[in-house]
Amino acid sequence: MKKEPFKLNNDSSDKQLSPRYVQVYAAVNDWISRGVYPIGEKLPSETELCRLFDVSRITVRAAIEMLERQNVVERIQGRGTFVLQSGVKKSPDRGNFGELMQNLERLAKRTTLEDLEIGSRQAAELAKDLDIDAEDEIIHISYKRIRDSEAIGFAEIFIPKYLGFDVSCDDIKGTALPSLLISKGIQLQGAHQLIGATLADARMAQLLGVTAGAPLIYLRLQIIGKDSRPVELLSAYYRGDRYAHHAYLDMESSPNLESIS
Repeated sequence: MKKEPFKLNNDSSDKQLSPRYVQVYAAVNDWISRGVYPIGEKLPSETELCRLFDVSRITVRAAIEMLERQNVVERIQGRGTFVLQSGVKKSPDRGNFGELMQNLERLAKRTTLEDLEIGSRQAAELAKDLDIDAEDEIIHISYKRIRDSEAIGFAEIFIPKYLGFDVSCDDIKGTALPSLLISKGIQLQGAHQLIGATLADARMAQLLGVTAGAPLIYLRLQIIGKDSRPVELLSAYYRGDRYAHHAYLDMESSPNLESIS
């Protein structure tokens, strides 16, 4: 998959700016966590990464060494660097879809949206996640989520156009997208939710008002329709200092603890 050159944050006036190798590490680690480079796939060469990020070979090597120490990638002499793991468990935990919907609605009611944009594009690299062809058209929604006059997150949502789902900016404000899908007659079956940690690259740092390399929470949500096909894909980043996950763990619905050794 060809990538366009990636602009790092080089503002020398920012004394808290993370080193460039950390910014490269954050970007590559994010690609891996989002499945752009799945397990077993070869990463771009050092020369290609130098071109993409406009950095020296020393900087790229330092970033790859960080990933290697975390057992995310493996360097094989004469062959290149390959992805070992993405940090995603193969067998997900089971959760309650109704509670997820309530959490999404609560977030929508307690925050506002800025820089809201709705457009369309080809599915391309998202085709597999949406179970459609790469040439198929999808709706692309993006926005910053604001609380207390401060950006706390940035999200992008992708919806297959074959669903015939029409949405406006007014529809999205104050309502979670899954609720809108239901209101439009699209039946939902469940969702795959992934919550992980990453570091802000230059783009996310600028969008969220943090320094490059700052900790972020990454949220990926794939909503599944009644025919077991994805109807929505959400990719969101939240500031680590503004995100908290609260869950109540019910003892009665837990397995017999005496049988766990």
